[in-house]
Amino acid sequence: MVNRSIVNALGCLLTIVLISGCSSMPKQITVSAKPIDKPKLVLPNADELDLRSVEWYIVTIENWEEQYEKLVNSGRSLAFFSLTDKGYENLGLNISDLRAYIQQQNAIIGAYDAYYLRSEETFDKANAEAEEAFEEQTKESEKGFFGRLID
Repeated sequence: MVNRSIVNALGCLLTIVLISGCSSMPKQITVSAKPIDKPKLVLPNADELDLRSVEWYIVTIENWEEQYEKLVNSGRSLAFFSLTDKGYENLGLNISDLRAYIQQQNAIIGAYDAYYLRSEETFDKANAEAEEAFEEQTKESEKGFFGRLID
């Protein structure tokens, strides 16, 4: 008889625990995933280089008077800028260095552009994966407690 009353008491207790456990649903966990927007690299296009023509007169000791007369007769203001042979060589080397520098800058800008394009693709892929995970979590939470137990 004692065993029977213990079994009845345990059965009642078990029934009460099951009923109260089923009546209170656990809190649902809400997951929200927002896409990450990366700022885009905005670089203005470089202006097209439109160089003006420059006339060079080679003035030597032999043609000094002839060049002077030609310039005076042109009716323009007269000014002489002169370079030594070494100065002219340095001017050419400076232009060559400037051209190399511009090519290096173009390569750096190209690398930045490629980096941002690749990172944009990576961000798009990560955002798509996050959206899929969010939709999957939403479907899972819509099933409810018993739907998750069955699965």
